[in-house]
Amino acid sequence: MSGELTLTAKLHRKAYQTMPSPQQAYILLDAIPTAAAPSAGGGPALNFSLVLDRSGSMAGEKLRQLKAAAKLVVDRLTPSDFLSIVIFDETADVIIPAGTVQDKNALKQKIDSIQERGGTKMSTGMQAALQELQRNLSPSLVNRMLLLTDGRTWEDVPQCLQLADQYRSLGVPLAVLGFAEGDWDPAFLEDLAQRSGGDWIAVDTPDKAGAIFENLVQEMQGTAITNATLTLRLIPGVTPRTVWRVTPLISRLGHREISERDIQVFLGDIQHGKGQSILADVLLPPRQAGTYRMLHADIVYDVPGNQITGQRVAADILVEYTDDAMPAQQLDPQIMNIVERVVAHKLQTQALDEAQAGDVQRATQRLRAAATRLLDLGEDELAQQAQEQAANLEQSGQVDPAAAQQMRYKTKKLTAVE
Repeated sequence: MSGELTLTAKLHRKAYQTMPSPQQAYILLDAIPTAAAPSAGGGPALNFSLVLDRSGSMAGEKLRQLKAAAKLVVDRLTPSDFLSIVIFDETADVIIPAGTVQDKNALKQKIDSIQERGGTKMSTGMQAALQELQRNLSPSLVNRMLLLTDGRTWEDVPQCLQLADQYRSLGVPLAVLGFAEGDWDPAFLEDLAQRSGGDWIAVDTPDKAGAIFENLVQEMQGTAITNATLTLRLIPGVTPRTVWRVTPLISRLGHREISERDIQVFLGDIQHGKGQSILADVLLPPRQAGTYRMLHADIVYDVPGNQITGQRVAADILVEYTDDAMPAQQLDPQIMNIVERVVAHKLQTQALDEAQAGDVQRATQRLRAAATRLLDLGEDELAQQAQEQAANLEQSGQVDPAAAQQMRYKTKKLTAVE
């Protein structure tokens, strides 16, 4: 271990009461970069591709703001950074092939030449960008792709998801942005981003695109750790349920079994000043009173600023079982607050998915349950939105698509630290 990342773990109970049946446990894992991991800014650190929707629905203000945002990216990059820009409708064009950012005025002129046309076939842009990124792909760089769209992709969802898996296998997380005024599918964009180890963002209005693009560049320049992969090694009897990233944003992380008792989760990039917090939901097996090593967590990662790969940090997770009910009733307030926020996000997300699938009754029930939890958390505005959409469901059988996009994204931010 070279000390660029710390990993700590704590459980939601001080101790677990002995009982004859399995019981639920929440484990909070905090992965925090240290000063030994330099941020990527200031060196040949970024290998970045912009994948931009130029379909007909982008005409007008959306396209104007997209161009302005892309030019802001050019301004924020250094001559050592690699940039490529791909535009797509049913087909894709590489208007800026992968190369270092030298003549910024020439790059901006190419961005200004973008014109809207055609429909939306996202996989064409993703495939072209992957080829551009691979020209300079290196663990000593922060490799990332940003995709912006305002529509639903045309009959190529499986290809897009397969490409997201390829991006993840190469260590390239996706930032997927959707214009709120468009007709895009938030569940699909979320799945696309998460499969790659990245995340998705709802852009409220076109004029906010520039600030979001700039923020993403700043995040990349503040990246301390890349290609982070978490492995949880479980003793016999411990059953994994779900794994969530809870900071910087709430995201359900798909875990894969790599052996009979080990699961693995791709975390992607970790930034200075933010880190990542992971919430694992597991079932613990029955035990007699005593202290037991139930899980071992380790993260393998790269440090682009130091040009080193395959570093490792680990933590054992010890569980105390007791015959005394008193310590078993002592809950960690921080973890329980996080759990409540994750549950609120989960309920609302499930409700919106069920509403889209036509299950009005179940979706209404979940929206109202989410509203109750949001009220308890002091999130009055989000609770009111959930109640309003529940009422819309009962009256019209559907929720407002733009409101659904925003609701889904805003509850992802319930655990964000400002």
